[in-house]
Amino acid sequence: MTSRGTIYTYSIIYSASQAFKDQTPFVIAVVEDEGSRILTRIEGYEKDRPISIGMEVELSRIDDNGYKLYKFI
Repeated sequence: MTSRGTIYTYSIIYSASQAFKDQTPFVIAVVEDEGSRILTRIEGYEKDRPISIGMEVELSRIDDNGYKLYKFI
């Protein structure tokens, strides 16, 4: 497992269900990591923060379900 990946594509979520409403806006992205593409959430997004395809992100942690979560660097 590498500690970094690059954003292949992304979406900024501004409107969410009641369970996630207090966490908006947040970023869901497909990250290229070790030749694989992983759908993940990018932690640490703040409104109006610059984000782009090809941007490098860092592995933040693996959650309780075994999913990789990334953060901005």
